[in-house]
Amino acid sequence: MALNIREKKTSLEEDASIYQKRQDDLPEKERLKQMTGKQKRDYFKTYYLPKLLVVLAVAAVIFYIIWVDFINKSNIYMRCAILNESITDGALTEMSDRFTESLGMDNSKNKASFYLYYTRPDIAMQMGADTGSDLSEISSRLVANSLDCMIASEEDVKDSYMKNGFMMDLSKLLTKEEMNRLEPYLYKANDNNKTIYGIHLKQCPVYQSLFTDRNPLTEDPILFVITNATEEGKDYAKKLIDYLFSEELKDLP
Repeated sequence: MALNIREKKTSLEEDASIYQKRQDDLPEKERLKQMTGKQKRDYFKTYYLPKLLVVLAVAAVIFYIIWVDFINKSNIYMRCAILNESITDGALTEMSDRFTESLGMDNSKNKASFYLYYTRPDIAMQMGADTGSDLSEISSRLVANSLDCMIASEEDVKDSYMKNGFMMDLSKLLTKEEMNRLEPYLYKANDNNKTIYGIHLKQCPVYQSLFTDRNPLTEDPILFVITNATEEGKDYAKKLIDYLFSEELKDLP
């Protein structure tokens, strides 16, 4: 009579199955003791490494947030919007650092924010920016008194920000002697040259040094001080003028 042995387990298979069940019933510490070095490495890669990577990633994010927001948080003492221009982040950072140092402050803890905004659709498309978002942020900062000055062309501000009274009359910020020294650079409105709305930067070497590796997009940039900036913000904007035109204003008290 033939025996059906196709589905019958051998004694070796039965012993292996029993051994595996016994292994599974052992505490993890005991199982690890019985493993070879390779088995331990494989076990670690399978069960512990993915969890460890997740924990390390979460820890890295938490550390970054703590570092940026608490440990290494910089004091932004002045904010200046630069409209529709092409300047590298490195050049802006260098200008911020040098200006901060000129005020006797530590540039690792204090920053002047020179931030680029694009309000023209053609330039925004070229730079990969969102005009709507930039216009909205500028408006929000103007309303919240968190924008101190602006560098832009006449056409980019005249029928919008200037018309709505956001540009300060600099005769209220500069002394008569300072205005005399800066006369060739002053930008005046079409009201019989009574109001000084800004200062031309086209011939300003300090500002033009931002474009050593490229041509500026704005032919005639003008520095404006925002009317509703805080008093501290206006004071730093005035110090920025002193920094940009240090040669013209030197020896003044």
